Amino acid sequence: MDAPVLRREWTTAEGWRGTGAGMWAWLIQRAAAVLLLVVIALHLVNPFRRGVQAALLALALLHALLGVRALLLDVGLPVRWHKVLFALALLTAAALFVIVWLWRWY
Repeated sequence: MDAPVLRREWTTAEGWRGTGAGMWAWLIQRAAAVLLLVVIALHLVNPFRRGVQAALLALALLHALLGVRALLLDVGLPVRWHKVLFALALLTAAALFVIVWLWRWY
C-alpha cells in the first residue's frame, strides 16, 4: 500500500496553517539566498545606492543567522528549540542591521 501524498494549497491561508517554525525558517533562508543573488548583481551595477546596500546587509544577516540556527540544530540542539532559535535569529538580524546601519553615519 502506498503512503498518502501530502498536498498543500499554497495560494490560500488555509494551506499555510500549521506550518511550523522550522519550515518558515527554511523557506525564509532559501528566499533570502535567491534574493541575495539578485541584490548582489544590483550592487555590482551600482554599489552606492543606499537601498541596495540596505537590502544586501539585511539579506546577508538574515541568511547567515538562519544558517547558524540550522547548524546548531544539526549538531544536536533539541527540536523543541526551533521556535526559540528562529525568533532569536530574526531578532539578532534586526538588531545587527540597526546597529551597523546607524554606525555607518558616524
